[in-house]
Amino acid sequence: MRRLFVLFTLASVAVWACSESTDGLIPPAPTDGASTDGADAASGSSGSSGSSGASPDPDKGTFDATTGSSSVVLINEISASDDWIELVNSSATAVDLGGWKVADSDKKTGKPKLDDAVTFPPNTKLPAGAYGLVRAGGLDSGEPCPAGDHVFCVLAEFGISNKDGESVFLLDADGEIVGTVVYPPEAASGGDTWGRIPNGDANGAFERTAATPGAPNKAK
Repeated sequence: MRRLFVLFTLASVAVWACSESTDGLIPPAPTDGASTDGADAASGSSGSSGSSGASPDPDKGTFDATTGSSSVVLINEISASDDWIELVNSSATAVDLGGWKVADSDKKTGKPKLDDAVTFPPNTKLPAGAYGLVRAGGLDSGEPCPAGDHVFCVLAEFGISNKDGESVFLLDADGEIVGTVVYPPEAASGGDTWGRIPNGDANGAFERTAATPGAPNKAK
């Protein structure tokens, strides 16, 4: 089945979502590899759940200070050079991200800058093992979402600093911070990204990775 993407606008949010409609189409960038799905996509290996530290609860996991996550939906990869953030559902159950937010940090307080945060529209479902993208850089950037096997791509007003570093926050529908990743300045080298290794593992550590939006992370 062809994957097509339709543009929706909600306040300052635009979402590319899978659709079979032919109205209002925005073609995605071409892909050059086979798609991956299910829990294998999140784990990067066959037969793995993808998150060794996650709780069976489909909505919340156990907070781990080293990875900054208390959710089975994880910030999985960040690209400052291309301005995108990848999320992955590391559980075996779909998660409704309606009302969740992704935000960068306020330079003065270090807390999530909610004024520019992207808020997922109602019924934004992230299936088990699937990937979703936040395309940072502003709604008027004109940059398309990168190619990859992601189920949605949401446009955000904030950008990712590749000079000073950045903290990226994931907040649930109650406004609680359930994920935090610090992107260090030294990670922004060429086309490298800052990815979770092992891929989709709540106990994984971040390191320089090859850019793989919508696919398992690959260490450099």
